[in-house]
Amino acid sequence: MKKILILFLSLSLFASCSDDDGTNTDDGSKIVGKWFLLDVRSSGQQNTLSECNQQSFIEFMADGSATSEFYEETDGNCELDDSDDGNWTYLGDSRYTFFIPNVGTQTGTVSFTSNSQFIFTTPSLPGVEVVFEK
Repeated sequence: MKKILILFLSLSLFASCSDDDGTNTDDGSKIVGKWFLLDVRSSGQQNTLSECNQQSFIEFMADGSATSEFYEETDGNCELDDSDDGNWTYLGDSRYTFFIPNVGTQTGTVSFTSNSQFIFTTPSLPGVEVVFEK
């Protein structure tokens, strides 16, 4: 009887300690929201953008559409330089495709550093990290 009890406890321990509980919720929706351009780093060097540049944003909607605006300082005035309405796609494994103003449509990796910040990297811009913040 003692052996059966030990066997039962051992089996229940293995059943309760699973590495994958089947609740993977990574469907790409974490990116939904309005994200402002914070920084563009080249080869690890931080180049903090002006307050005007930091008004630039991409807004990702839950339906897969997106709106983006890029602001640039011209003659001392902060002006809208480029805007676009388009789509974004989650490809799985932290990979997305979306439009970045003044850069174009890019496919790359999104690394969330927190719920309010992510870093985007793409092979087409080697050594460049684009940082966005909510």
